[in-house]
Amino acid sequence: MLSVADGTQQGLFDAHWCGQVVDPDSFYGLLAEHGHRIVSDADFSACYSERLGRPSIPPSHLAKILLLAYREGASDEQAMERLRYDLRWKVAVGLPLDHPGYHPTSLVKFRARLLLHGMERLALERSIALAGELGLMAGSVEQIVDSTPMLGAAATQDTVRLVRSGVAKLIGAVHGADPEAAGRLRRALAFDYSRPRDKPECDWRKKSIRERMLSEVASDARRAAAALCAEPELAGAPAIAEALALLEQLIGQDFEIDQDDVPRLRRGVAQGRIVSVVDPEMRHGRKSASSRFDGYKIHAAATSDGRLITGVGVSPGADHDGAHAAGLVDQQAADRRPARIMGDTAYGDQATRAALASRRVDVLAPVPAGAPAHDRFPKADFRIDLEGGHVTCPAGHGAPIGPRHASGQRVAGFARAVCAGCPMRARCLPPGGQRQIRIGPREDLLIAARAALEDPPTAAHLRRSRPRIERLLSLLAHRYRGRKSRYFGRQKSLLQAAWSAALVNLNPIGAALRAQAA
Repeated sequence: MLSVADGTQQGLFDAHWCGQVVDPDSFYGLLAEHGHRIVSDADFSACYSERLGRPSIPPSHLAKILLLAYREGASDEQAMERLRYDLRWKVAVGLPLDHPGYHPTSLVKFRARLLLHGMERLALERSIALAGELGLMAGSVEQIVDSTPMLGAAATQDTVRLVRSGVAKLIGAVHGADPEAAGRLRRALAFDYSRPRDKPECDWRKKSIRERMLSEVASDARRAAAALCAEPELAGAPAIAEALALLEQLIGQDFEIDQDDVPRLRRGVAQGRIVSVVDPEMRHGRKSASSRFDGYKIHAAATSDGRLITGVGVSPGADHDGAHAAGLVDQQAADRRPARIMGDTAYGDQATRAALASRRVDVLAPVPAGAPAHDRFPKADFRIDLEGGHVTCPAGHGAPIGPRHASGQRVAGFARAVCAGCPMRARCLPPGGQRQIRIGPREDLLIAARAALEDPPTAAHLRRSRPRIERLLSLLAHRYRGRKSRYFGRQKSLLQAAWSAALVNLNPIGAALRAQAA
């Protein structure tokens, strides 16, 4: 053992001697020099039992390895291989040069501990705390919110493969509890489910034959579900109940039962349709009218200067962006929650504004225009006076606002006699119709939002600031490979997204630490 300048004892093969070989300004140098400020063993104390001794592998080592793996797109096996042979990884983690590395399952178990204890966002939270210590969060009263697609790890399945895979999963669950019952179930079915990805033989190009075969596939699935429902004790087992519920949902989303009790293919696509039995939480999603994806959405909040990600969430791809804005606020510590968030039109609807208003957070975002009215005056052209209790149309006619309904809505209906002789009638309502304006429970928030955006400096501030989050989302999705999930399930995908977001934050943090040392 030899003594170095700071008094610590270093072995001959300690990576300390190679510190000058690794660029101190690189990510490896950042972890080597300041890794203890980013993640420490104490951060993971809740994941381990004090009575059973310390973990054999320091959790801070596993956390650094996980950060390196996400940064370089390495699998668990590749990460441990690089840890064994790559000098930069050894320096970053703080291992001696002759260290053989760890087994890949160490990362699997480490992630399982994080998920079990609800610590998916730990690396992100630690990066934000360190950014606060460095003064990077000072004066941040506004945040920007947005989302980006995250492709699912499972393959999307068509209707036949979905239903057949659902039956196969049910058979597997039954076999785990009672092999004899699983054998009886297999014999009661018309199709073989040993290879559920294979479609039954038929001429799938002919519509009539195809639809008849789809009905037979669905009927066989219903037969399987009915057989389990006839044995309530068996169907009550958790794994079987889960598989049975999934199968019933798969049948219901794509088929409807006709009057002869025969399942027929449903017309149109059910909202929230399951697209994979392997990962039932995946959904069809759209980022625009022409851009569709299968998987999840990453929702993120960022500081208004566009330097740091402050919150991350993951939802099925079909979810509305605005529904997750409140969650991005809730996950942040009370002392750093924003007074106002900025976003695009997806965050400007009434429900999103009301949810955030209850948290004392304002929303600066365009108000959705609503569905086009065929060249007729939209609701935004009507002047709504909530205090006076009336609405004025573009022609200057007024209508009183009616009483509040059970849903919280109110309606202002213009009299037919008033509209009949109006010169603007053709631009306002169809022949013989009556114009009504629906007033939402929190219409005051929409009115205030439109008024705020009529102020030129406020509108310019939104146009200038809101796009800053897009650079951070691009880094998360592309540079740190968050565009595609590595795992099945929303919770595991959230872990990946949050740790990738921590990598985004470590860029300005590293720059601040270098400037501090200069």
